[in-house]
Amino acid sequence: MKDFLKQNWFVAVIALFFTAISIFYAYDQNKDNLPNKVVDGKDVVFSVDDTNFTADELYDELYKTYGQSELFLKFYMGVIDANVEETEELKDQINGAVSQTVSYYTNYYGYGLEYLNQLARYYYGYPDFPSYVEYQIKAEVLYSEYIGKHAEKYVTEEFVAQHNPRVISYCLIKMDDPANPTADETDRLNAAKKAWENEYTVETFGDFAMHYSEDPSTAGNGGKLGYIDNNSALVDAFLKVALALEDGQVSEWIFDETYGYFLIKCDSVNYEDYATDPNFLSTVLTDNANLANEIVWEYAQNANITFIDETVKQYIMQQLNVDKDGE
Repeated sequence: MKDFLKQNWFVAVIALFFTAISIFYAYDQNKDNLPNKVVDGKDVVFSVDDTNFTADELYDELYKTYGQSELFLKFYMGVIDANVEETEELKDQINGAVSQTVSYYTNYYGYGLEYLNQLARYYYGYPDFPSYVEYQIKAEVLYSEYIGKHAEKYVTEEFVAQHNPRVISYCLIKMDDPANPTADETDRLNAAKKAWENEYTVETFGDFAMHYSEDPSTAGNGGKLGYIDNNSALVDAFLKVALALEDGQVSEWIFDETYGYFLIKCDSVNYEDYATDPNFLSTVLTDNANLANEIVWEYAQNANITFIDETVKQYIMQQLNVDKDGE
């Protein structure tokens, strides 16, 4: 399944903003209960070796450490909100992704939504995990739109030759120890082989996978895995066969010593069929350093986002690593 907490391009500049908030809160809640020391009209928070540190200095220091990161995140979210329409379909996609991830973490690790909320707050700066997922998915919409408009630049003959991109579906007959299958596992495999040989065709592979595949992550979707290329993190036996298939071709049954037996179909090698796949977008963004930042900056110009002063603008451009001369 997708790892929605993977580190993306903008995460590195988002500091632990909510730590600063907690410090501000603690000070604000207790300042009236503390001894009131004032120097030159300013509240003194603490002193070290007769050196006073005022509240203003504390706020300034915390803003330098945390406030700018929060400023950048608000800018990033604002650009996305201004350019991505929140349709019902998109809302359903976001809600489904949140539910799937929460379910996964709960079932496998015993940590649910509150744990993910903490990760989103303290490591990424978002108010909660659903917000993090929302802007992850909306960003994919932005990247997809931009790359689609410039496909001739990014999906070249060299790209295809280098990555061998395609869309794949598969059926898995799962075994605990594939080298030593049980009688039941052998019966299930034989039943699937017989059904594929006698009852299904290439055109009905999705129905076959839906009925026989024992991988719950894809079976309900007709076995569709989606975009892969030669850098995909898949088991070697699977990846080697999948990348060798022609458009519309189905493999022989493939033995894998970890999972069992796979039957693999190449759904398409056409760009139009993987243009919006997040894994394809990730490949393009990885191939083109700083492209994600440049996309955000270009859409910021389209949204006519303004800055309160030149210092703020320069900070944003610095974080995006975009050239002022190219704005």
